[in-house]
Amino acid sequence: MQIIHQHIEEEIINYLMPLKNEYVEQCLDIKLESGWNDNGEYIVEVWGYHKNEYKPEEKTEFILLRLYINHQYKQIYIANIFLPDFMKHKGIGKKLIYKIFMISEDVHYGLFIVDMVNSFYQRMIKRGALPCNECDDAVQIVSETKLF
Repeated sequence: MQIIHQHIEEEIINYLMPLKNEYVEQCLDIKLESGWNDNGEYIVEVWGYHKNEYKPEEKTEFILLRLYINHQYKQIYIANIFLPDFMKHKGIGKKLIYKIFMISEDVHYGLFIVDMVNSFYQRMIKRGALPCNECDDAVQIVSETKLF
């Protein structure tokens, strides 16, 4: 059980940390926090920081990724994925989802993106993600989902 946590955290860090070198000008920094919540789920949060465009001496904080691992149902939920404008449209978010999907598939866990805004939901459906029954703000990522 613990191995999936470590594997996901290592994969996230190994993928995101080199981006700090790509975005030196924006002063990108990344911090991962993780632990158990009261519902028995393991939470992984990745916080990002970058230079504030209006006050360059200050940093802007954002939640880059928040995911929950539910061992009881063998599911992983990506509840938040956000990139600042300077990182958008480069495939970074989709590649991050793909890396998490590959781990979830290895351990036979389902991967879901939840609490989605409608535009992102529609884009993921067009990419082959499966809509979830009885909810209109979640999709399941499957091997047919086009993330590249």
